[in-house]
Amino acid sequence: MKKAAIITVGSELLEGLILNKNAQFLCQELKNLGYRVIKISTVGDHLEDIAEEVRSLLSKVHLLILTGGLGPTKDDLTREAVAKALNRDLFLDQELKKKIEEKVKKYHSEIPSNIERQAFVIEGAKVIDNPVGSAPGQLLEVDGKRVILFPGPPKELIPMFESLKELLKTPHALYQVILKYYSIPEALLEDLLKEILYSQDKVEVATMADHVEGVRLKLTTSVEHKKFLDGLVEKIIEKTGEYLYGMNDEKMEEVVVRLLKENKKTLAVAESCTGGMLSSLIVNVPGASNVFIGGVVAYSNDLKKSILGVKEGTLRKYGAVSEQCVREMTEGLKKLTGADICVAISGIAGPSGGTPTKPVGTVFIDLFEQDHVTIRYNFSGDRNTIRTRSAMMALENLRKHLKERGKL
Repeated sequence: MKKAAIITVGSELLEGLILNKNAQFLCQELKNLGYRVIKISTVGDHLEDIAEEVRSLLSKVHLLILTGGLGPTKDDLTREAVAKALNRDLFLDQELKKKIEEKVKKYHSEIPSNIERQAFVIEGAKVIDNPVGSAPGQLLEVDGKRVILFPGPPKELIPMFESLKELLKTPHALYQVILKYYSIPEALLEDLLKEILYSQDKVEVATMADHVEGVRLKLTTSVEHKKFLDGLVEKIIEKTGEYLYGMNDEKMEEVVVRLLKENKKTLAVAESCTGGMLSSLIVNVPGASNVFIGGVVAYSNDLKKSILGVKEGTLRKYGAVSEQCVREMTEGLKKLTGADICVAISGIAGPSGGTPTKPVGTVFIDLFEQDHVTIRYNFSGDRNTIRTRSAMMALENLRKHLKERGKL
């Protein structure tokens, strides 16, 4: 198996000002492409330190990736450091400079004079287009090895890396399938599948769980066992399909928007404790405007009454965090928007506001099409965890409702 190493450049990483998300992403991707990552190194914005690390690691690996330090400022030194480590010249690519300036013009009225630093290319390097930002990457062949320079922001690095995956793939590349679940605990899922998963030795099994993506079942094998893994996936889906919401990179909100389109249904949401989070997740999906009418963030009781028609008596008797309140929120929302399906969320996100009967984490979610489906949840975690779990569970309720409609 080929060896790889990663150098993440930036003093802000060493000072703990930002998380090193690039290293996590690259390690996962490189493993799938057939590389064994032997070292991840973080270096500050110092020319000689970066060059020394390049020299040291390049002697040990087949692939060396550097991230960060490709911006236009004086502390962006990755290009210069790699050129120094390889004893190669840097030259200003005039054509590349024009392309970068054209990009910058779209967002700024003036072009900074230092932007041309991003157009300096290491001798013999192939320029990697950056579809998001202005800093291009570079790919070098060095004595049968590869050195790749990527910009630091993950939103720029990820699509650039994706464009090189076929080039970087080795004979040891892996085949992987990720199955995603939300309404089932990790332990119960494993218990349901233990006979399928652990009666074979060709597929590596890993489970991961969090409050955003739910439970992810990651299945990995060599490319030669692809058919075996595909057959295993069929058995797993047959056993747990009712809980499955997506595969691989598919997100819950993408599934919900797709199902709304398939069922020819429109959606509106009314949010209290989530403060627009559910609406934001939905509109992250391209094409959501075809099915999503809009949302109301009714954080105060006054807005719940004036916009959504929640009765004063309901709020006095049952409170804003109650089955009765969320039902009146969806009914008022349906009158307001005319959406086919309406969802309302109201809860206590904390850290204060809880009572013995309704502690922090109490959340009511109502889904209303022709009938009401109202569920009380008792989420744990900090304020933002409770809010996120509320929005995700609302999406999960929508997914299950739409899946059932599709069977009719």
